Amino acid sequence: MIVRLSSPFHRSWFKDTSRGVFRAFLLVFLLAGLNFVFIAHLSVSAHAKGAPVSAATLKNLRGVYVAIWKGHKAKVKIEPNGTLRAVSDNRFDEGRWTVKGNALCVSFKVWTKGRYKCGRVYRNGRWFEGLYKKDGTPRLRFRR
Repeated sequence: MIVRLSSPFHRSWFKDTSRGVFRAFLLVFLLAGLNFVFIAHLSVSAHAKGAPVSAATLKNLRGVYVAIWKGHKAKVKIEPNGTLRAVSDNRFDEGRWTVKGNALCVSFKVWTKGRYKCGRVYRNGRWFEGLYKKDGTPRLRFRR
């Protein structure tokens, strides 16, 4: 007994029956879905590719910035002495900032539980972005 396995690309797989029409629709749907996943991956990957900000630029950050940290909007004041003061959702927090190598490190008493969060910062239009998640989206965004 010979068993013949039919390939989805063989002509007999698309016979003019309701099953063949369903198989054709299924194949087109799957290919379109793969195309969408590929394009979505490219757009997420491209998001992380801004111009890297130099350590000198990071060390000269001063003043008041609008920031988004993990989806929460905040107003942050960056002081030259390494202190941070911020308000988000009517809650105040303060902390420290420093530059290690080419990475910006920030620590808040409450929001980061006193732990420093460090990462490269990139320029994306008017925004500084950094501390990226595995999916390529930034945890931190800030601008004047």
